[in-house]
Amino acid sequence: MKQYVVNSLEETSSLAATLLPELLRAGVVSLEGPLGAGKTHFVKAVAVALNIRADVTSPTFTLLQSYGSGGKQLHHSDWYRLESAEEALALGLEEYYDDGLMIIEWGDKFPDILPPETLRIRIEPQSDTSRMITLISPLPLL
Repeated sequence: MKQYVVNSLEETSSLAATLLPELLRAGVVSLEGPLGAGKTHFVKAVAVALNIRADVTSPTFTLLQSYGSGGKQLHHSDWYRLESAEEALALGLEEYYDDGLMIIEWGDKFPDILPPETLRIRIEPQSDTSRMITLISPLPLL
């Protein structure tokens, strides 16, 4: 487990870029935290770090968005509105797991269906404007 404190959107973006090798190594990332914690901003920062120029938005209603091409694919899913693990499984996300980086917002809703090597990133707002970002991985962290 590793923890970081960020004090701004810029620091969050910088941390996302720094963590990119760790994210790519895991392949699947579960972003966790309350509404407004900064999960979608983190995904946007990862896209920038991957040199993806698309406008990354939350897939709350579409459930899955894919960005990039070739070896720089970013797949972004959001399980906030899903009611069951069966709904999440019906998305067929496992088809995307070996095709770039998969980031799932609210992956902690159905942790039992995530691959065992999933990197969990918890973003917790603090009493000030900072965020505590915690990485939890079944693999040794870089």
